[in-house]
Amino acid sequence: MITLTAIRAALLRPRYLGRKPTRRQRRKRQRGIALVMVMIAIAITLVITNQFGTATNVDMLAASNYRDQMRAHFLSRSALDLSELVIRLQQRIDNMAAGTQITDFADQVMLAFCGSPEEVKDAVGFSPGAVKGLGADIGQCGINGSIQTEDNKINLNCANGNTATAAALKSELDALVYFPAYDPIFEEADAENYRRDRLTQAAAIVDYIDADGLRVRDRGTTEDYGYESLKDRYYAKNNYIDTLGELRLVRGVDDRFWTMFSNSFTVYGGCKVSLQTLTDTQLIAAILFLTAKNQNDPILSNPQLLFQLAGLIAKAKQYGETFDKPADFVAYVKDPGGSVGALASKSGTISGSAASAALTNGIPGLAGGQKLGMELDVGKLTQLVTTAPRRVYRIESWGQIDRAQKNADGSPVFPSIRSTITGVWDTKVVPQNARKPPVPNGAWVFMKEE
Repeated sequence: MITLTAIRAALLRPRYLGRKPTRRQRRKRQRGIALVMVMIAIAITLVITNQFGTATNVDMLAASNYRDQMRAHFLSRSALDLSELVIRLQQRIDNMAAGTQITDFADQVMLAFCGSPEEVKDAVGFSPGAVKGLGADIGQCGINGSIQTEDNKINLNCANGNTATAAALKSELDALVYFPAYDPIFEEADAENYRRDRLTQAAAIVDYIDADGLRVRDRGTTEDYGYESLKDRYYAKNNYIDTLGELRLVRGVDDRFWTMFSNSFTVYGGCKVSLQTLTDTQLIAAILFLTAKNQNDPILSNPQLLFQLAGLIAKAKQYGETFDKPADFVAYVKDPGGSVGALASKSGTISGSAASAALTNGIPGLAGGQKLGMELDVGKLTQLVTTAPRRVYRIESWGQIDRAQKNADGSPVFPSIRSTITGVWDTKVVPQNARKPPVPNGAWVFMKEE
């Protein structure tokens, strides 16, 4: 033990290159150590303080973001609630058979409640401060465009209807994809190397949704489209689909098919297309093909003339035409130019003014006295279309909060926070959660926030 102590003392003994420093010199070398310690303490304090400040700023910005997101959400919901109010008013107007469609002007109504002070004043004639409840105190809200409808599309869920309804749906699908312009879609295999003809594609859509296991309800057949043999296997739903996006699961519905035809489909509403809201030329051409009185009509064999006529029908509303009954539609299709000319003679009316303006500007497709039209079978038409008031409405509401932080040039540091809600309202649905029944029919059947 004594030996180890001696070794330790020898190793720890101070050694110097030159003469051993005196006690005074050793004390002088230790001067300034307190200053170094203070500087180290200050540096550590600065780091901690900076970290604390950064964390505080991040938390404050995050809280501000959450607050503005909540504001944007409720602004968007406010616009959606205002849209519901407009639709409720429209339902009352429809019950009176007044024929006015105020939902087409809902975006202008929104300006009085969601717009800036300048927009409110332009809309109602006075500033929002004069009347309580006008304008948005913080942020802005509104709807994108006007309130749209789903009644001008083919409801694919009608595959689960009765035999006649399912057969009508199959006929509409066959007619929709009939035209030669769509040959490349069916002549080339899809991304999964699946080849199908037009009849098979239409049958696949119906069979994916209908509840039975028969091929388009044909007895003695089975549905076999190879869903179980895919790399990611699944089964046909054989039930109502909830969203149109589920159509992408149907065999053969690739990006090409989706791009060409998805705008003609819906999963909401009734099983008849509304004549008063038809704007899709592809669907109009299909209806003309199915309801022509003469299946050998020259227009049916000339796709250019057929789609030209479909374009005139899609713009009928702009020309002042309204189809209160199928016979009105048949008369217009037989001679669009003559119908608009007869309507233009009714001076002093809104429809007459619209028709006169159309004739003055020249109706595209009827230049130079060209006559274009075809005869339709009213009975066939009645099986596919309706002239009833609109049933299903689609609204895309939005709320926006502008950020307060600005750069030196006045530009915003951060982009605005925007919330968009897409809702679908069905006027025939019976509310299930009414607090004080009875309540009028109508409810949201779809809602999505982005």
